[in-house]
Amino acid sequence: MSDREHRLVVRAAAGDREAFDALIGPRWERIFRIALRIVGTREDAEDVAQRACLRLWQTLDRFRAGEDLDGWIYRMVTNLAIDALRRRRARREEPGPGPAARRTVAPAAERRVLAAELEQALAEVTDGLPERQKAVFVLARIEGFAPAEIAKMLGLAPSTVRNHLFQARGHVARELARRFPGLLGRRGERR
Repeated sequence: MSDREHRLVVRAAAGDREAFDALIGPRWERIFRIALRIVGTREDAEDVAQRACLRLWQTLDRFRAGEDLDGWIYRMVTNLAIDALRRRRARREEPGPGPAARRTVAPAAERRVLAAELEQALAEVTDGLPERQKAVFVLARIEGFAPAEIAKMLGLAPSTVRNHLFQARGHVARELARRFPGLLGRRGERR
């Protein structure tokens, strides 16, 4: 953590809202993106992101110098997103609509439509993953964190992270091939 960030943490922990905003502002997009990828809906992701920021505001005085600030923040977001996902699954809510229907469009627009279809398909197949596997998959494959970083963030052994990632990759590949063979086939044709 830089000296500037350390000073912002100290000020924010003392109640300085501007310092807190300066800490969270640059991280807001990633906070929201992690929440969205795990919970799957914008409304739930906004709720998770806001609750994470509120919890950070309330607990920042517990942050110890020398800890990884980003890891602490993203661990909190991930845990709140997993909790939200568990609550939603307990209520047995149905996932969102399937991939968009194919349309006849121009090549550039077709690529955007295909990307959106793949994104929706990926969201649907990851929805079936156990919560921790989904969190690890999102953090590694979508957010680009290394397994060692994820292990530290989530308080897991690196081997557990690698195992979750291995299991999640297998599930995602099988489900994409089974449920959306046309999407994968079209993607392969373009190479």
